[in-house]
Amino acid sequence: MRTALVTALYGAYDDLRPLPVGHGFDDAVVVTDDPQLDVEGWRTLYLPSSLHPRLAAKLPKMMPWRFTDCEAAVWLDASFSVRDHLFRQFADAHLGTADFVVWEHPDRANRDCLYDEALFCRDWPKYRDARIREQVARYASAGMPPHYGLWAAGAVGWTFTARSMEFGRRWHSEQHRGSIQDQISLPFLLWEDDMLPVTWDADELRNVYIWHHGHLRAD
Repeated sequence: MRTALVTALYGAYDDLRPLPVGHGFDDAVVVTDDPQLDVEGWRTLYLPSSLHPRLAAKLPKMMPWRFTDCEAAVWLDASFSVRDHLFRQFADAHLGTADFVVWEHPDRANRDCLYDEALFCRDWPKYRDARIREQVARYASAGMPPHYGLWAAGAVGWTFTARSMEFGRRWHSEQHRGSIQDQISLPFLLWEDDMLPVTWDADELRNVYIWHHGHLRAD
């Protein structure tokens, strides 16, 4: 199976790192609003957008099949970088049996559902003007139970099946309908589909496959 690595860089929120030689992915594409972006190892796809940069970046994250001809992809947030070829092997070990893979939330000992996450982050600068309170109220009205689970999406594995692509379209739609905090919408959509995701067999922030560098901007 041919697998792509996909990321996005809008609004200069991150400093995209070069890919190591021999990283192993069949394609590696960065979708961006910067026509001058040229980073070693990445194929640059210039796609300007009138949307807020954080919202524009959700399209390649949640519908990566639109940006590659591979049969699968790993979305990697631009705040992360790839250590070496072991990340491709790690991805293959999961995508061989799953069509959607995310991280266990790194702070799941303290927050284990979208209600906890919303309370934790709703007043952050980047979410302060979002509709998080209204979004969560809508989920509660739909019957979303507390403590269903909470997942992180700094790296998302996709095998392009009919099921995963439909899920990606719905997830993307929720970014426009609710807020761009996709860790809030993700549990709700999983609950609606009565499914629990396959999770990467490692800790998101402490593993031998990728480094986390953090964002350049908090707004």
